[in-house]
Amino acid sequence: MSEASVQSLLDMGITREVALEALAKTNGDIEASVNYIFSGELPQQEPQMDTVELPSEEIKEDIQTDFPIQETTEYIEDANAPSVSSPSGDEPGSWTAPVPSYDECLAQQIRQCSDDPLVVQVGTNNSLMENYFALFCLAVGFGFPHVFLKPDFKDLVYGKDWYQGQALKPKFRIKYGVDNTVAIVPQEELAGQDNLALQPELLWQLQKLLAVQNTTGCLRKYVTAKFFARVLEPLVVEKLNNCEHLHDVLPTFIKSIATDVELCPGMSSIKSLFISTAYYKPPSEPEPVETLVSLLHFMPEEYDSNLYKMFNALLYPEDDSDCETDDTQNSLGNLAPMITIVFDEMDESTESLNLPNGVEVPLEFYPQLYTEKAKKLLINDVLTNARNAELEARKALRSLNELKSFQGKHIHSFLNSTLDFIMKDTGSISNQPEVASLVNSLEQVKEQLGERKTDSLAEYKAITHKLNNEWNLSHPELGIVKSAHDLGIVDVPYLLTSAVLSPANYFLRQRNGQWYHVTGKINNNDMEISKVTPLDVVYTIRSHTRVASETPLMFTYFKQCAIESDATVQEALDSNVGARNFALRDQDTIEAMKPTSSEDLIEL
Repeated sequence: MSEASVQSLLDMGITREVALEALAKTNGDIEASVNYIFSGELPQQEPQMDTVELPSEEIKEDIQTDFPIQETTEYIEDANAPSVSSPSGDEPGSWTAPVPSYDECLAQQIRQCSDDPLVVQVGTNNSLMENYFALFCLAVGFGFPHVFLKPDFKDLVYGKDWYQGQALKPKFRIKYGVDNTVAIVPQEELAGQDNLALQPELLWQLQKLLAVQNTTGCLRKYVTAKFFARVLEPLVVEKLNNCEHLHDVLPTFIKSIATDVELCPGMSSIKSLFISTAYYKPPSEPEPVETLVSLLHFMPEEYDSNLYKMFNALLYPEDDSDCETDDTQNSLGNLAPMITIVFDEMDESTESLNLPNGVEVPLEFYPQLYTEKAKKLLINDVLTNARNAELEARKALRSLNELKSFQGKHIHSFLNSTLDFIMKDTGSISNQPEVASLVNSLEQVKEQLGERKTDSLAEYKAITHKLNNEWNLSHPELGIVKSAHDLGIVDVPYLLTSAVLSPANYFLRQRNGQWYHVTGKINNNDMEISKVTPLDVVYTIRSHTRVASETPLMFTYFKQCAIESDATVQEALDSNVGARNFALRDQDTIEAMKPTSSEDLIEL
């Protein structure tokens, strides 16, 4: 960045701090910097703006809140409003809670039931993938929000329109020392090149979301789908512009969250929370290659009757007696505590799909069965035993069929008919030793035949029982999971925590195990939230996977032992001054919006 570029902006009456920030965000482009200063738009972000479909008043408001100078402005107090004590309870001074007038729009932002979860209001069709970003972050807030609340920026700067995506910057920033140290300091301590340091803007937004989501008794009903849109990294924006599928874009967003956290002092790598490892065997390589995996995705043509069968097809060879177990080269490695699975949406190349019963997505899932360790200690043997057992089952079935008929004639019926004929033709056989001996021989043959049939049937049933239970990879919960437990491969299951059928139709699980179904309409504030049973979730997913979906389906799983307790999350929230005060301030805003008369309650 040249000093001449900075001076050109200073000559326009722009402060040096704002000029440095704008030039840093536009790679020194003066024209783009001027556009950013006066409109808040970056060149990469222009295609992502949703203002085309917003009402004119909201467009005007969005432009104002994006203005860089306003983003660094503190919350403005009303001198005529009553003063109340600081929400932190341990800091002097006073602040004024905003008291907007009550109307129907504001009422729709208030939860009907205090137990309802914070949800995401569906965005426009032009911002489809941003919906999934916000829903992914809600899932993070369910599992381990305390990790993202460790960096404390003291004051996240509250704005009444924060839930619509207003991106006000904290008064404390990250500063890098000469000896590679990192500290969170007041913005005033940043000068010169310090102002150009990369800041965790995505984390700032995420902390606001997590603070409100995890505050006990919070009444905020929803955040908009564009909540993160204005703080996306350029690489994420580029992906949004150039990629058509969620599985291409979401990994970049996930990595940008982790990167923001790792910028903060005292924070080590947290990518392992989201990103697993996997092994695959390229044809040109002698050994499997390790790769990083932030999600697993399946095309509509890969749908099967249940999720385990889909994983089997992805990581294990097809069921073929001629296939050697050594060919089972694909596997998972180290598993992250959070696993994301995406079912791709249909496109013009999607083949016809028709699953009468849809896909069964289990509430408890064991991805540990697909690790390299599981393959070596258990699955290879299971595959070998299953293939051998299938051969034995076919042999037993063939033997049973041979004992039933010969040259198209039913042997047992033939023997019975023969005995009936002898008895009818000869009458009494007591005085006919030859006939008695013949009848006795036929009876012995009949008895031996029955015993052999019983033995063959028992053998067939025993083999098929093992195939359907102990060695059933498609339903491992029937036997394989227990064997994996015994071998130390499996400890606890991964729990389904969210199921997004579309941005306007999704399920969320709370830490207490209660499921909620959320439905809405594009650009409509009215979000319907209802309690449902776990079976409701399973059956609804099945009904929506009988045919290829028009939107991506996203499922998040958390390892049961990785889900933090309410007490741990509350402790983390209480320790983060900026997040705690932000949530308390939002509570006061919501309280001010609540109806006070019986007429207002009827309007709700």
